[in-house]
Amino acid sequence: MKVNRLLSASMALAALLAACAAPARPAVPTAPPAEPAQPPAAAAPKEMCTPADEGVVKPVDQKPDKPMKIAVLGLENNPFWIPVKEGALKAAEELKPYGVTVEWIVPGDQHTSEVFGQAIESAIVKRYDAIATVAGDAGMVPFINRAVEAGIPVATFNSETAEPNKRLFFVGADLYLQGQTAGKAMAEAIGGKGKVAIITGFFAVEAHELRRKGFEDYIKQNHPDITILPPVENQDKADIAFSQAKDFMTANPDLAGIYVTAGGPFGAARAVEEAGMTGKVKVISFDFVDETMEYVKKGVISATIGQNPFAQGHDPAIRLYNYLVGKVQPECVKLVTRADLVTKDNIDQFWKPSQ
Repeated sequence: MKVNRLLSASMALAALLAACAAPARPAVPTAPPAEPAQPPAAAAPKEMCTPADEGVVKPVDQKPDKPMKIAVLGLENNPFWIPVKEGALKAAEELKPYGVTVEWIVPGDQHTSEVFGQAIESAIVKRYDAIATVAGDAGMVPFINRAVEAGIPVATFNSETAEPNKRLFFVGADLYLQGQTAGKAMAEAIGGKGKVAIITGFFAVEAHELRRKGFEDYIKQNHPDITILPPVENQDKADIAFSQAKDFMTANPDLAGIYVTAGGPFGAARAVEEAGMTGKVKVISFDFVDETMEYVKKGVISATIGQNPFAQGHDPAIRLYNYLVGKVQPECVKLVTRADLVTKDNIDQFWKPSQ
């Protein structure tokens, strides 16, 4: 009986405590843990720029673990290539103290992949550490890619393929834009009307075609009174340009201008001068070789457009070395060289006659 009374009292006390207890709070959801901060991704190189150190870029002050050799594959088929070679030789001089050999190699006298592709294959077999090459047509793409896949970085200069390839960077002109600049210069020289002849280097070289198409597009879009005659190719030779310019003037007595996209413009200028057509037939060209600049000085060539050939020979070798040894990647994948337009009025700023 006593036990029952104690049990009843305990149950009553428990009920009383339960009634007085605070109501339970709803559960508060827990926020998920914050994701760990990620380091910022490295910025990819810009597509196109003109670097401040064009033509004067220096090698990183760091020696490689072993001697290195860099192949620079170029041409010597017209005077344009003289300062390109000088640039490559200057790079060789600057890299020699670091145990690096820079070799200027001339595979042949044309820009084509049949010539330069075999030179790249040879450089792979000879285990060059890096290659700088002209890339004149799409046939160069598999050769460039094979070199890169073999662990050899490749830079292109002067001529670039429209088809993508695995090259590290390009040094040279924006060729289509150069063609448009030439078109504008021609239109101004001939007063926006008349017949214009085009002498290009090689139809098969994409760089020459870009200059031709840029010129034609500018004229067609802006100057309907200018007639462009069917183009011819001079294989970068001045003597061929001389004959072609004479033929154009003979077949078209009212010819207003001649546009030369690549090598040998001084041949066309000589034809104009000898025909007594200076000032009547305007010539627009490229590059600052002495022979061309002499005709600019005399007013036979109305304007010529530069592309810094020294930098095209010099900078690829130095930047390839910097990439290999210092892991320094160029700020842009297309390093566009300066394109100054020179006329009789400003030639003294850009050229002095050779002594």
